[in-house]
Amino acid sequence: MYDAPIDCQHGMPEFFRFLLFAAIFVGLLTLVVRLARLHVHADMSYERMLGLTALFIGVVVAAWWLVTRGDQEHRLVQSLILPSPMEVLQSFKPLHLEQGLVRSAFSSWLRVTAGFGLAVVVAVPLGVYMATFPSVAAFFRPLSLAGAYVPIVVLIPLSMTWFGTGEAQKIGFLFIGCFVALLPLVIKDIADVPDAYLDVAVTKGASQWQLVRYVLFPVAQANIWDHLRGVYGVGWGWIIMAEVFVRPEYGLGGLIEVSTRRSQTGAVYAIIIVIVVIAVACDQLWRLGGELLFPYRKTE
Repeated sequence: MYDAPIDCQHGMPEFFRFLLFAAIFVGLLTLVVRLARLHVHADMSYERMLGLTALFIGVVVAAWWLVTRGDQEHRLVQSLILPSPMEVLQSFKPLHLEQGLVRSAFSSWLRVTAGFGLAVVVAVPLGVYMATFPSVAAFFRPLSLAGAYVPIVVLIPLSMTWFGTGEAQKIGFLFIGCFVALLPLVIKDIADVPDAYLDVAVTKGASQWQLVRYVLFPVAQANIWDHLRGVYGVGWGWIIMAEVFVRPEYGLGGLIEVSTRRSQTGAVYAIIIVIVVIAVACDQLWRLGGELLFPYRKTE
């Protein structure tokens, strides 16, 4: 009966430590911004942007090396918590040779792409129709409201009940997760199209379907593309979570679960690096695709 109050009392000092850290970070960042006299929405060259990004990565790697250098007895942070950069690099070889790292990465990518693709096929047309026709919006409103408030994690055991524990479960779970995330974004993109476009089309004699096909969707498609890009990236976090919960034969989430169980922290960090590299590569492909499809606007 009394465990909860005791746990809360023990947790409060940790909360205040995090709060103090957050306050110090924001204060230092504000000080740097003020002293550097940065300009609002200032133009920046691509080279300088890359340089600042590389500087951040260099600072992180240097701090990482500093707190993990030396033998186990003299380290500031023990390897079980944070392995050194070299220990993480050394973990790639057994992951690749003994645990199928490349095949696991490819399997996770296929699951993410399949579930996301199914969600796009359903969510984009449904979102366009819900934002365009009030009767459709009223009929499907309970679906969009439920998706907005139901935590995605509770869908993992439910998807196991619906689809079993094989590949269908992971693809089905990712489909649901991407669908509920994408649907309200598509609705907003279509709803944000200015009425002036519709008024001009109506004066030209456009039918109701032509308003959807040739006005609403073409105007909003660039914003929809950006949201597809974002939801696809988030999908990587969801599929890894599903693979940790229900471990398949191959999958990055399954590798994380096995490495954690074996206390191979270096392997866990190596897998995280692989996930980040894949996510960044896919995000850049989305960006390039957006620049090719919509040359009139530049994606960030």
